[in-house]
Amino acid sequence: MASCVTEWITSCSNIILSATALYSSYRLFKNHRAPSVGLFLLGLSAALCISHPSCSYLTSIQREAEWAGEVLAPALVTFDFLWLSEDHNTAHILLCGSCLLLGVCDWLSADAVTLMTRCLGLSSLSCCLTVCLFASNALGAFGGVALSLPLLVAQRVGTNTFAPLLSPAATEGLTKWLLKGSMSVGCWASTQALSKFLLYVTDQCQSNY
Repeated sequence: MASCVTEWITSCSNIILSATALYSSYRLFKNHRAPSVGLFLLGLSAALCISHPSCSYLTSIQREAEWAGEVLAPALVTFDFLWLSEDHNTAHILLCGSCLLLGVCDWLSADAVTLMTRCLGLSSLSCCLTVCLFASNALGAFGGVALSLPLLVAQRVGTNTFAPLLSPAATEGLTKWLLKGSMSVGCWASTQALSKFLLYVTDQCQSNY
């Protein structure tokens, strides 16, 4: 019974995240192509994780897609912040680092992947916070934190932070629900923040002429 409830909650959180991310991707597509692609991949991966297949191969594909979406979404949102602020070199480094991690993850140990994922999350978040701090864009900083949270608090398999209050299955379901809720809020906040930042950059350019 507890397992069914956990699966139902996880599926609902994936549905909400998928709808939010895909809608945000649609809104951003015209003026912000990179974050639009990132949120599209996040929404697509969440949609793939709605069902709970019994086949271990399909489950592993779901986990890899989920991880890839969580890695690329905040990185591509930060990429656009950096690009609009004309820090193109850092934007390219962040983009290349994200793609490199996705490419070499199969040759790394689980601990190495976890470490590099957190390092990438911290790098992406620090760049986002730096740009948003100088632009007084609090919503962008909030969105960056919300999107990067899954990369920063990912637990190792077999750990149970809430033990002995909750079973491992319940803990996993609760954690996923909280993190996916955070990403849903992050999608909305980042969409608003990028639109605001584009207006800020446009005004700055016009004032210089």
